[in-house]
Amino acid sequence: MAVLVAQAAAFSLPTAVPRPAPSALRPAPALLGGCVMCDSKPPMPPQQPPLDRRGLLVGSAKALLLPSLASLVSPASAFSLPPALSGLLGPPPDDGLRDTHALDVARMQGSLDKRRMEREERGETRKSEGVRKEIWGLVDDDSELAPLFLRLSFHTSGTYDQKTRTGGSQKGSIHYGKELNQADNAGLAQAVQLLDDIQKRHPEYSRADIYTLAGVHAVEMMGGPVVPWRSGRVDAKSNKEAIPEGRLPQPDKGTLPKTADHVREVFGRMGLNDKDMAALIGAHTCGGAHKQFSGYEGRWTPTDIRFDNLYYVFLTKKNLKYELGNVQTAPEGLEWTGLGKKQFDVYYMNDVFFMLPVDMVFKEDPKFRPYIDAYAKDQDVWFKDFSEAYGKLLELGTKDLRDDVVVAGVKGSFKTPQ
Repeated sequence: MAVLVAQAAAFSLPTAVPRPAPSALRPAPALLGGCVMCDSKPPMPPQQPPLDRRGLLVGSAKALLLPSLASLVSPASAFSLPPALSGLLGPPPDDGLRDTHALDVARMQGSLDKRRMEREERGETRKSEGVRKEIWGLVDDDSELAPLFLRLSFHTSGTYDQKTRTGGSQKGSIHYGKELNQADNAGLAQAVQLLDDIQKRHPEYSRADIYTLAGVHAVEMMGGPVVPWRSGRVDAKSNKEAIPEGRLPQPDKGTLPKTADHVREVFGRMGLNDKDMAALIGAHTCGGAHKQFSGYEGRWTPTDIRFDNLYYVFLTKKNLKYELGNVQTAPEGLEWTGLGKKQFDVYYMNDVFFMLPVDMVFKEDPKFRPYIDAYAKDQDVWFKDFSEAYGKLLELGTKDLRDDVVVAGVKGSFKTPQ
């Protein structure tokens, strides 16, 4: 859910501050659009990678470096320093963008290695491993695809209506222009094209399956929880099966009370509750927004290619300065058309981050706030609730799904590891 708003939808995965990596797979600009959570990004001037401030935000001086190191080094190589860390220990790298991408990839590889060893200990294998490796190959080339894939999975699933039993991820109808070209889905063409190419090499899975699997695997890559996933969705055959516009949540309905009512109406239509919504909005911890795609500009946290609870920490931290703003200026060399939309600029440690009006709903609403406080205090609690809510979201409107995880000598349904 959280993920759904980026551009027009309140919970889409916007892209983080642009840090392009070498990518022969990036499509032409005409394919890019923009929602908030992970809208595609314009070229930006080179810059040195930002200092990882997560440790300072949670109040531990040691955490400034140690959590990042720990997440980059898998248990099997705990005593060897990854080459990607050399830039942290010596002079600044000549190419800050390349170095930041290398750090992202090294951290994500460590997360995947950790989960692989956990599966081996449980005697588990996954039927989808070949597809997951290809998805990882794309992200290895461009780390910003991870939050973009997560956003796609939210947008293809968040259209479900439990009364009419239409929408959801069952048909993967976002593949077709009638749905893909909707304003809320701007920026997703890149992800759809790349994943469609993978599906052609793996016809045993539908496009709808791979759109959702890419989001699940992106969460795992970025250090998030294991999310239950099953296959067996059946693709739509034409534009006629596309979902009509207007089903995704919007980031602002004029006032915080009206926005809160809107969010509950949209997710209530899907059959989700306040706890689900509060857990899903945390996907805003990764990615960012760009004005030419969504009308918003910024990123929620410094750890924009990492799946952690820093978004909730920002929402609850008392010494952060929030200012209502309207983005009207563009980075040097770029020109915007029109005025920016209302957003909250968040000032911390000489950096500026942002929150959408819908984010402030979760900060201020008395029914949402207990969940926000709990997730800010304990990341494991959030991981558990997110895994359950996201897994539920991805299966709305589906039927006859097949288990992906196989346990040696056991035939049964997937159970999220504790």
